[in-house]
Amino acid sequence: MSMVPSWREVSRGMYGSWRFARLDPAAMVWFARDVGAVWRSFWAAAIAYPGFVLLVALLVPPAQWAASGGFRILLVESIGYVVSWAAFPLIILPFCHWLERDEQSLGFITAYNWSQVLQTVLALFGLIAFTALPLAAGLAVYLVILLVRLAYEWFIARTALDAGGVAATTVVLIDLVLSEAVSQVTQSLY
Repeated sequence: MSMVPSWREVSRGMYGSWRFARLDPAAMVWFARDVGAVWRSFWAAAIAYPGFVLLVALLVPPAQWAASGGFRILLVESIGYVVSWAAFPLIILPFCHWLERDEQSLGFITAYNWSQVLQTVLALFGLIAFTALPLAAGLAVYLVILLVRLAYEWFIARTALDAGGVAATTVVLIDLVLSEAVSQVTQSLY
């Protein structure tokens, strides 16, 4: 079993993510649902990483770059990035087991991972709009994009897990809390 996705698998993952963004309930047909597919879907982290670095560059104030140094900030943020990518499935798998959705959990993780590439692009667009537009307009665009990202993730969870709205909402909340916790820890280290 290859641990590197083929070009076909990457394109299917990205297309499936796009189909989810179009609220297509049949988007799961584009994702493999086996253990190998889950492992290969973590390559989405490498694809999204340049966007993540741009987000860090935009979010960290210039004074912090000067005080802590670019190497330290990028190292700490990169470690946090890897921790987030590893921790989410470790939390979600027991949650899926509790929901009695073990069979759907691998497909969900695969779809979730590939969707992170599109979500990173959306986050970049929102942050750039926030910084480039006048404050009120930038904040409005940023908030709309944030809500779209949350709804997107909710739709993926609901569809891939074949679960109700409360379960999907819980998945989104778990992701938000985990992301915020990792962000707080990483920022405290520089």
